[in-house]
Amino acid sequence: MRATIAVCLAAALLLAAYLSLSTSGSIDAPPPYEESPAPPRNSGIETQPVAQAETERKASSKPAEAEGKSPRPTLSPTPTTAPVEAPVEPPTTIRIVVRDIVTQAAVDSFRWRFQQASMALRGESSSSTLALSLPNLAVGNLLIEADGMQPFTQKELRIPAAGAPAETLDVYLTPVATAAGITLMVKTLDNQPVVDVRVDAYELSALKRKENWQLGRPIWARRTTSTDGIYALPPLPPGEYGILLVATSSQGDLLPVAPFRHVFDLNGSNGFLEDVSLAPACALRLELSNSSGQPFDPKLHGEVAIRLNPVGEAGIKRKWTASEESGNPSAALRTVSEADRVPGKGLIWLDEPVAPGTYLLEIFIDGNQRVHQQLQLRQGEQQIERVTIF
Repeated sequence: MRATIAVCLAAALLLAAYLSLSTSGSIDAPPPYEESPAPPRNSGIETQPVAQAETERKASSKPAEAEGKSPRPTLSPTPTTAPVEAPVEPPTTIRIVVRDIVTQAAVDSFRWRFQQASMALRGESSSSTLALSLPNLAVGNLLIEADGMQPFTQKELRIPAAGAPAETLDVYLTPVATAAGITLMVKTLDNQPVVDVRVDAYELSALKRKENWQLGRPIWARRTTSTDGIYALPPLPPGEYGILLVATSSQGDLLPVAPFRHVFDLNGSNGFLEDVSLAPACALRLELSNSSGQPFDPKLHGEVAIRLNPVGEAGIKRKWTASEESGNPSAALRTVSEADRVPGKGLIWLDEPVAPGTYLLEIFIDGNQRVHQQLQLRQGEQQIERVTIF
């Protein structure tokens, strides 16, 4: 009986302890939410149940990944940028046109270099016409090179000022000689072909003194014609040769352009292709007469010497030429030439045109001066002067 009462009492105590814990809660388990104090009545603030507000707060802060969705990217405002402008090409200051001097055909591939004291610009062109933007007012040497051609150099080339129109430079390249012999491409300074010439060849190896070789007797002298101004000289054996070329009319009279003189050394296999430009000059003729007004004949006098020097200079030797009858009435007149001597009767002329300017003409007979006269020789003229020898 006592045991039964004890068991019931223990069970009652256990039940009372359980009920006490259920009513007071546990200090280790905080409540699911905290209550905010209710606002006072008539405060004008609309209240919301605490549980509903907490639920909405958690929903708004819940990561998007929890719902199985990717987070929405944050878009930054697109910056406003200025439109990209195309680069402005510098203006052309000089235009180069390159041609073959023989065929006048365009040279479609060449190299160029503009050299100044402290700067060098260079490049290549795949066209015969090249537009360059070189610095304004620059001064330098322009080099043009092409395969199979002799180089061309334009020294002291001046580039136009800013705002000035571009200049055009015509460049003519000479092909490199590939055959033996001498070929002359003869033109005037304005690039027009000289169609009639006389060419004299002198063998210098046979001369003891090689200066003034043009005053001697040539191994041959030939007149020839070429519409394009290109003259291939007859073959010459190995040796050193002086070549004199003068421009003539179709009748053989000298034209008022400067002569071309050059020395060539031939070895039997080398060749020369020369670009010859003839500048304007004066082709002088003298009509010599005696005191009676008759044509002066040097054969009727002693030794008749003649000198023509620029005023202030002396000692320049020149060859003079005249025509004379050959003794055969049916034959044409022949020409005779002498250095510093009156070669014939009446009309005589310089064998080579000379530069324009003021000259002193002197004529001596047996060492006695008979003429002392100034002549003003004019450029580009076939000039005739009448001279009386007393």
